[in-house]
Amino acid sequence: MIWFQLMGLLFCVGTAGATHLSYTIEDYKSLTDSLLANYSSKIRPIKNQGDSLKMQTSLWLIGVNDVNSVDQKLVTTAYLYVTWVDELLTWNETTTGIYWMQFNQKDIWTPDIVLKNGFTSFKPMGGDFYYLFVDYDGTVYWYPYMVFESSCDIDISHYPFDKQSCKISFKTWSYSRWEINLTVSSDKVGFYEFVENSVWEVTSTDATYDVSTSETDVHFIINLRRKPLYYVMNLILPIIFLGVLNLLVFIIPADAGEKMGYAVTIFLTFAVFLTMVSAELPINSDSVSVLSIYLILQLCIGILVLIITSLQLRLHHRTEERKVGKVLRFLVRMERRMRCEGEKDSSQSGCLFKKCKCMDNNKVVEVNERYLKSRQGNEKEVMEEIEEKEESMTWDDVSSAIDFFAFWILLLCEFILSVGVFTYASVY
Repeated sequence: MIWFQLMGLLFCVGTAGATHLSYTIEDYKSLTDSLLANYSSKIRPIKNQGDSLKMQTSLWLIGVNDVNSVDQKLVTTAYLYVTWVDELLTWNETTTGIYWMQFNQKDIWTPDIVLKNGFTSFKPMGGDFYYLFVDYDGTVYWYPYMVFESSCDIDISHYPFDKQSCKISFKTWSYSRWEINLTVSSDKVGFYEFVENSVWEVTSTDATYDVSTSETDVHFIINLRRKPLYYVMNLILPIIFLGVLNLLVFIIPADAGEKMGYAVTIFLTFAVFLTMVSAELPINSDSVSVLSIYLILQLCIGILVLIITSLQLRLHHRTEERKVGKVLRFLVRMERRMRCEGEKDSSQSGCLFKKCKCMDNNKVVEVNERYLKSRQGNEKEVMEEIEEKEESMTWDDVSSAIDFFAFWILLLCEFILSVGVFTYASVY
């Protein structure tokens, strides 16, 4: 085993010596001077200037730094891998012993590739401190590195369960496709020492270009999905809990004197949350966030709670001399039946004309007889008898009935609204 390891090491050393250590600094300098003697960095390095220089590129992503929904900006750290053949930088690798060389970017020709959809700056890639690798056959490898700030159309409809598709577009600013045929290599978009973002996940990538036009545009597409855990824990759940707390106003007794103050406080809290959400979203009239719609509906429920509470308190403080109307009597009767409550001597004891614990067997027979009478056409007689039994209804009973129905109806609406909205947003 040691013998094979030693032989492998000697082979590697021999190969390295043949390809990299078989020339001196004078040889390297002489070849460099020879290649750059009549070289012009301002002319395309192709002998037949009527041909289009073939060039391939790919994007290697290092990290997604930020996706700014307000400014509609994508910030990424990446570098381009660009390769082409420079017909003026070729040499005999056998006689020189040099297989590849490095040239400063300012010494040889490089394409003026720019970020087309840049957000703030507009400048060519690379710089004077970049060195390009050149093989003996003229193949040039260029790796311009940059923090790209590109514009991205943000669709906030399903925020915070949204997915975004952002493009990073490049082009050669001074050359058309008839001069430089810029295409995408087979790698398209790669990952190099990629660092995951805590908010956004890269789901897929792609790259496109169109050779049918004179423009040299290439588009690298990055599909992103927002990680919603932070927003669920810090935004959605508190809003849902506030929606439930909003309904507790109907459990507070009317005599406590805190119903209106409690309802107004919850309403203002929803307004604060709406302000927080609006600060995270772009000023955009093309799409509206589901979360914003949900908060507006919660505000509507809050307004409805305030209206119901105001009317309920006004009814609660009415004098006993004022008679309870038929509609409110019906409401009280329904509340008592649903709660299975009532006076023992009343025909309306029980749950929707069914037996209740507060009734004895004799009363069950009485209720059934009255039900049969109503079925036989004696509705007027039965209703008069019922009204006489219910003269004991007070405005406190009306207030309690309003609390009962408002709580359960709005709780059902709250449940349907929350489940419907967030199911729709999360399945996107």
